[in-house]
Amino acid sequence: MVDRNEVRLAWAYVAADEAGSAASFVAAVDGARRFMEGTLHLLVPVAAYRALPPRRRPRSFCPVCLERVWMKLGTRNRAHYAHLAGSQCAAARGEGALHHAAKIHLAEQLGRGGPIIVRPLCHRVPQERSTERCAAAPETPWPVRWDEVRVEHSLPSLRADLVLMRDGIVVAAVEVYASSAVDDVRAAKYRGLGIPWIEVPARGVIPEHEVAWTPDVPLPVLGDSRLYPEVWRCPRHEGLYRGLLEYERNGVHRVARRVVHIYRANAGRSAAETRCRAVGVSILERREEGVPAESWMERDDSGARIGFPVRGRDRAEARRILHTQFAEWARWVRETQCATVDSPMRWLEAADVPARSERLYPQRLRWDAHAGTFRGVPDLPPLAWPALPPLPGEPHPVLGRPRCWTERHRRGPVLHAVDGPVWLALVQHAWTDPEGAATRADLAAFVHDGRRWRTVEGAPFTATVRAPGLPWSDILPALARTLAAHDPETLLDGAGVREALARVVAGE
Repeated sequence: MVDRNEVRLAWAYVAADEAGSAASFVAAVDGARRFMEGTLHLLVPVAAYRALPPRRRPRSFCPVCLERVWMKLGTRNRAHYAHLAGSQCAAARGEGALHHAAKIHLAEQLGRGGPIIVRPLCHRVPQERSTERCAAAPETPWPVRWDEVRVEHSLPSLRADLVLMRDGIVVAAVEVYASSAVDDVRAAKYRGLGIPWIEVPARGVIPEHEVAWTPDVPLPVLGDSRLYPEVWRCPRHEGLYRGLLEYERNGVHRVARRVVHIYRANAGRSAAETRCRAVGVSILERREEGVPAESWMERDDSGARIGFPVRGRDRAEARRILHTQFAEWARWVRETQCATVDSPMRWLEAADVPARSERLYPQRLRWDAHAGTFRGVPDLPPLAWPALPPLPGEPHPVLGRPRCWTERHRRGPVLHAVDGPVWLALVQHAWTDPEGAATRADLAAFVHDGRRWRTVEGAPFTATVRAPGLPWSDILPALARTLAAHDPETLLDGAGVREALARVVAGE
């Protein structure tokens, strides 16, 4: 993967008299700037000097801070330049180097005078995957005349990247797009000042592999004050866009989704992942002239419908009815498939549901081999929001707060302790032999890896203690807290749990 900083730091200033030995330099000459007395420097891509050995490459300077920089023209990373260590230049931190270089070069070229020809860029349809080239865009003269160009000029209510002036009066503005486009607020300010503007892409001014822009060729434009907020599209994309708008008005849309975990006790013998299946349930909505006409639920894995469709334009009422059907479906799955159903998330709008919801909403229950059922942490929050580190003092979004409790079992009381991603379950067995009273503790350990509960290898871990017995109700929570400080992956082999348990028995 190419570092974004390397892509941005691809153009530098090189002294013209030092660049004569590079044949590719002549073809890449785009503009000039005199920032040193008596020396002409040209803004060129550093990749033009890849064929030269390091000692024959000319001195280069950063277009942002004008500091001396060094060309990095290796074979693994994209051609770029680097500052000295500790440089305070914004480009050294990857902040706006592309934007700044494009702005300087554009000012130099526009400083030669006008007029220029502009060519709008096609705004493709959102989420389009086609790589087909667009039809040729219309090229029109820009009806602006100027005799001076100023960079970062302050206007009454905003600061423009470039302004074009004629007889000391601002006649137009140019915005350079690198990361943030002209929004409605900025466009409204220009409209209030009565200043026309165009927005050009930085990549269109100094492209990555092509010759930088000169007034001899049309200037690519993303936005124009004469069209804003409308944009230009080629005939093919205009047809696709109109079709998308029609689909938005009269199509079938997935409007909400939630993840459901179905736990089956008889689905596997030892592998916990075969016992649980994550199923996505979505609410779909059919619209007529932009108004909801019918809503229903479907399973994402099979496409089977759940319940019956609800007709009507009231979205809130339809959601209430569909949620009632969802609860009935969950009850039907529990009764007919002998399964435990758990939904760790509420209904979310389809646009807010990430692609990998199963990882953000992990399994909350674990398989209890002794009880032959699935169990969860008592008082677990009803909704397990994304499994991210909680705020200090807040309960874990999946596992709740650290807890210790006793469960009644036919084999005797079972002591549980949960802290973070670690769950410990301990059963004590007491007996008397010729040596006296003794107690054996069988410890089972489970670790949550962010997706599901996993059993630690080697469980149960056994520890035998002679009377008097250890106060496990105090020791087990401390043991869980100690293990929770470790990386969950390092605990799965059982070595860490076995070592910690041995220290407890030894009185350490």
